[in-house]
Amino acid sequence: MKQLKKMSLALLAGLCIASQAQAADRIMCELTAHTRFGLVPPKVLIEFNDNRGSALAYDAHIHEVYGKPIAAELEETRASRYTISWRIENLPIRGNTTSSAQSMLRLNLKTMTASFTGYLGGYANHARGSGKCRPVS
Repeated sequence: MKQLKKMSLALLAGLCIASQAQAADRIMCELTAHTRFGLVPPKVLIEFNDNRGSALAYDAHIHEVYGKPIAAELEETRASRYTISWRIENLPIRGNTTSSAQSMLRLNLKTMTASFTGYLGGYANHARGSGKCRPVS
C-alpha cells in the first residue's frame, strides 16, 4: 500500500513537471502485469512533443532513479500506433544491487490501449503487461 502511494505521488509529480512544458499530447496508461517479475509499472505517462516527433516517458521506476521524465525513442509503426522505448540505468532491484532496464510500450491511440514489455539486464525473463490509456491535461 505504501508503495502504491509513492507511485501515485510520483505520477502526480510527473504531471506537474510535464504541465510546465510546452503544449503537448499526454497519455496516461494504466497497466496490468501478466508476469510476476515486478517490472511492469502500474501507470506510465507518455508525453508527445514536437508534433509527435519526440516523446518523454515517466513511471514509478523512472521516478525512483531520475525523479523526472526521461527522453524515449519514438517510432510510428502505423497510423495512430507507436512504439515508445526507454532505458533506465542503475535501477535498484535487491538490497544494494542495481541493473539496467529496457522498457517498451506499444501504444494504439485509436483504441487507447497499450502493451508493455520490460527487460532487466542480466536476466533471461521479460515482464509483460497491458492496459487502457486516456489523454490527460
